[in-house]
Amino acid sequence: MNFSVITGFAAFVLYLAACLILYRQFRGQTVPSRASILIPGTLAVIAHAASLWQVMLTTAGLQLGLFPVASAVAMTGAAVVVVSSLYRPFEWISALVYPFAACTIPAMLWVSTGYTAHPLAHGLGVHVLFSIVAYAVLALAACQAILLWIQDRQLKSGHIRGVMRLFPPIQVMESMLFEAIWLGEILLTVAIFSGFLYVDNLFAQHLMHKTVLTLVSWVVFATLLGGRYLRGWRGRTAIRFTLSGFAVLLVAFFGSQLVLEFILKR
Repeated sequence: MNFSVITGFAAFVLYLAACLILYRQFRGQTVPSRASILIPGTLAVIAHAASLWQVMLTTAGLQLGLFPVASAVAMTGAAVVVVSSLYRPFEWISALVYPFAACTIPAMLWVSTGYTAHPLAHGLGVHVLFSIVAYAVLALAACQAILLWIQDRQLKSGHIRGVMRLFPPIQVMESMLFEAIWLGEILLTVAIFSGFLYVDNLFAQHLMHKTVLTLVSWVVFATLLGGRYLRGWRGRTAIRFTLSGFAVLLVAFFGSQLVLEFILKR
């Protein structure tokens, strides 16, 4: 058993342990303690990062296949949750992020799509790094939008049920949503700019469709932020824009990678 499998298994177990602690506290109708997120979450992220390092950095170059990148996005999202929980009530997001991060680990370790690792040209590492972090932050925004949608529906029905009674006020939830969107949009802007700067031939590398969809997603999020500033958009409008923008971004990378690696074998 090699190092990547050992650390990957450790991360998987720690993510599940964190989920178990969170769900037990939810069932007991108590707000999850910060320690239940920080301790197992931090250890899981460290082990996950160590496993990813072994999988993605090969002698032939960087392994940027579908499942390693998905796992890197999930690990980055979990790391952002851990750091953010120091000053924001992100325990709700961790209940969605940790299970997904755990599920990406077996796929990263044992499912091959035929992607061939290769060295990155100068500057492309910056593009890849900012793309992964932007995807992770905007994925967290999408998770926040889903929770906000559930909270909004229950408030409008007049019946707050289950763990929703423990949620922060809807104004705090919305504030956290827009903080994540602002950060994600800035990171996505840097990723797009660095891509145009360092990618030589979009058509030859089958990246044009990915670029167009990413730009569409950027426009959706920019429109939401502009509407928030100019017209005070919030609530269901913000939720729809957030989920729509993230759906386009999801198709931009993971949809196109799925077609290229599984169907076209490129």
